[in-house]
Amino acid sequence: MGPFDRGILAIYSLTLTLLFLAAAAFMAGWQDPWLRLWREISLPGNRDILWALLAIYVIMGGRLIWKSIRGEHKKKQAIVHEHSLGEVRVSLPAIESLAEKEAYNVEGVREARARVGAAPEGINIKLKVTVTPDIGIPQLSEGLQQQVRDRINNVVGITVHEVRVAVESFSNRKTRVE
Repeated sequence: MGPFDRGILAIYSLTLTLLFLAAAAFMAGWQDPWLRLWREISLPGNRDILWALLAIYVIMGGRLIWKSIRGEHKKKQAIVHEHSLGEVRVSLPAIESLAEKEAYNVEGVREARARVGAAPEGINIKLKVTVTPDIGIPQLSEGLQQQVRDRINNVVGITVHEVRVAVESFSNRKTRVE
């Protein structure tokens, strides 16, 4: 649920809670203030405002019901290859993992995180890396881009349109052994 829907849910829940508290107070016998408030609200000039608020709350409730029924199913995206024997799917997280492992094989890369996105020409890869400070960034990034592109193409069989490299930091520490 996104921030917009969470905001709607908060407003809707707060309003309904206050409305039910008012109904409970009215049922418990505390009528005098509520009757005056209702008379004030139900004046002929305020009815248009009441209808607008009612419509807004019905729309908000409908959206919340739709979101709860539909849910937020994130589609697992995959690259699909058609062959004579059938279909082969390679998930994007699997390609990300392969790109990260290949990035670790490049001398000077200490940490790597990959994001893969589908493109009309193949796939695009974004690599965020932490490198050692003793390696030149232009040479490292060029080698990294070529090595990741070749490895993905050889293993998965899909064209890598673009490999973007973002150096996030420099580090001398050793990587963890897993």
